[in-house]
Formats: sequence, C-alpha cells, structure tokens
Amino acid sequence: MMQDSAGAVIGALLGSWLLQYDFRLVCAMGAILFILCAIFNAWLLPAWKLSTVRTPVREGMRRVISDKRFVTYVLTLAGYYMLAVQVMLMLPIMVNDVAGSPAAVKWMYAIEACLSLTLLYPIARWSEKRFRLEHRLMAGLLIMSLSMIPIGLAGNLQQLFTLICAFYIGSVIAEPARETLSASLTDARARGSYMGFSRLGLAIGGAIGYIGGGWLFDMGKTLAQPELPWMMLGIIGFITFLALGWQFSHKRTPRQYTGARRLI
Repeated sequence: MMQDSAGAVIGALLGSWLLQYDFRLVCAMGAILFILCAIFNAWLLPAWKLSTVRTPVREGMRRVISDKRFVTYVLTLAGYYMLAVQVMLMLPIMVNDVAGSPAAVKWMYAIEACLSLTLLYPIARWSEKRFRLEHRLMAGLLIMSLSMIPIGLAGNLQQLFTLICAFYIGSVIAEPARETLSASLTDARARGSYMGFSRLGLAIGGAIGYIGGGWLFDMGKTLAQPELPWMMLGIIGFITFLALGWQFSHKRTPRQYTGARRLI
C-alpha cells in the first residue's frame, strides 16, 4: 500500500505536468510505464511457490467455489471496493469542482501518500497486537463510510481535505487487515486459486463503483442534490460493515480457521 500511494502521487504529479502539453502524452506515458512494469516483474520477481501441492486449475477453482465462507467474504468486499475506487473517480472530481482547478487534485494524492508513508506501518504494528483482523477491517470501513457522507456538503478545500484525510486514515487501517485476512482464509493446497478469486470483489465493486458512482454524481448535479452520491456510498459502506459483522459473528475466527487448515 505504501508503494501504491507513492506511485499514485508521482503519477498524479507527472500526469498534471504532461497534461498542460497534450493529453496524448499522458496516455502514451501511462502505456509505457505499464509495459516497463510488466517487463520488470517478469524479469525480477522470483518464482514463488504459492501452494503446498500442485493442483490443477479446475480443481483449485472447485475448492474455492465450494468454500462458501470465502466466497461470501469476497463478494461482501465488493461494497468495500465501491468506496475505495472513488479515490480515482469521485474524490478527484469533487476536489476539482470545489477548487475550480484540476491542479488541486495532485495535492489530494500527496495527502494520501504522506498519510500512507507515515501512518501505515505504525498503525498496523500497534493494532495487530491489540485487535483482531476482522475488527481492524470493520473499523477502517466504518471510518471510510462516515467520512463519505458529509463530502457533498463541503464548501471549501479545507473541509473537503479534512474529510478526505479521514477517509484515507480509514483505508490505512482497513487495507492491511483486509490483505492479511484474505490470505488467512485460503486453503494452502490451492492458494493461487484463492488469491485470484479474491480479486473478484475488486472487479465487481470497482465496476459498480465507477459506473454507479459516476451516474449518481451526475444525477446529484441534475437534481441539485450534490450530497446524493456520497450519502449512497455511505449507506453502502454501512451495509457492508453490517454484513461483515454478521459473517464474523456467526463463523469461525480467522485464527481458528487457519489452525483448521493446518490440520488438513
């Protein structure tokens, strides 16, 4: 997540600088960077063995789909991702609308990078000794949801950036716990299939978040109710929070679940 934040702020600064010349330069530079990243990953990343045994793809996916708890957890996280992807859509649009200039957007990503680089490790280290993974995920999601609701009412950049800071802090709390929790729920015999399937929540939540978020934002402007999309996102966050709470209160904890995996 620290690398993501650093990359986001560098990308925003580079994109803002190139945008003053030609948008095609932004697209070309983005494509070149993606190609370079693919080459470096193929060249430098080690051939890490994910599973304890060699499992065919179909059998691995069959194991995942038959694991109802994991499937439910992944699909529930779609609500979390609906909020998370707004960092790349509605939040920059809102900053641009309030500031009256796209130049202010880079400061939003700078804030994200600063908070991630300074708070991610200390918060993760402090909270992992005191709280369970599911509690950290839910606490972060709750903060993200609460900070979303009043964004549509922000009248100046100071108020907006304060709410965005709260949203980022919630993300800093939730994201490390989400990654660790997702890994702890996997079956070691088909870990690659589990981790691949876990991104389905991002695919579904991201698609709905981008399409639905943009539609709600336009609808809010049309109806002269700018708070509409943010209220809806907050409600989605609360529903996801309650759904996760229900799952974790009725199922085995990750620690017990991991222990059970070792006995198989």
